[in-house]
Amino acid sequence: MSQTVQITEVSEFMKRHLADVFDTMLSLHPVLLPGAELPPPGGRVTGAVGFGGETVTGAVYLHLTDPLARQATATMLGLTLAEVTGEGEVNDVVGEVTNMLTGGLKSWLCDAGVECAVSTPAIIRGTAYDIEPMPDVKREWLVFDCGQERFMVEIHVKFN
Repeated sequence: MSQTVQITEVSEFMKRHLADVFDTMLSLHPVLLPGAELPPPGGRVTGAVGFGGETVTGAVYLHLTDPLARQATATMLGLTLAEVTGEGEVNDVVGEVTNMLTGGLKSWLCDAGVECAVSTPAIIRGTAYDIEPMPDVKREWLVFDCGQERFMVEIHVKFN
């Protein structure tokens, strides 16, 4: 069955899964913006989790603005925004949310016959950076609106 999984199916799964994770873990209700422009460069926190197996490799990148990452941290840790003072807390929460998104994708892929495992989360911070896939890697961007902030999940997948 692994040959029948397509990037569009991965993208459709992630749309649903992200909404569930954000609602359950962060009490946030993101709205998909089909065909939206990518968010402009600015201060952001990106969670990155890789996945791979014999027939698939890839990664999920969750790009949050600094304010949205702080809001997510406050909600997940039961703090006020004023109590979120360090990058470490924000990094932990963004990494964990990215891990949940990728773990759900891993389970979905495994159920479809595409066995794989996930890496530990990594964090990227900055104001102007792009993540470029290697040749033959398919990439999907999903842009969401969450109140005053836009964010993006980027999925890279290569089926071997």
